[in-house]
Amino acid sequence: MNERDQWDYLKEETLTRKRKKIFITCNHFSYSRNVDFANVLICPIHEKLIPQGDHLIKGCKCWRENRTIFAPEAA
Repeated sequence: MNERDQWDYLKEETLTRKRKKIFITCNHFSYSRNVDFANVLICPIHEKLIPQGDHLIKGCKCWRENRTIFAPEAA
C-alpha cells in the first residue's frame, strides 16, 4: 500500500481560482494510482490529493513554472 493512498484532498482555502498559474502547469504537479488503479492527481509539496477538475482551473501559492516543453503525463 502506497503512503499516498492515505493522503487527504486539498482544502478549499488552499485552492485559488487562477488563469495561468493552475496545477496542471505547475512543476510540482504529478499523478499516482490509488488501490483501485485509478489515476489520482497529487501535489507532493502539500502531500495532498487534488480534487478532480481543479487541476484545470485552480492553483496554490506554491505554484512554480514548469519549464519542460513536452510532458508525457499530458499526452
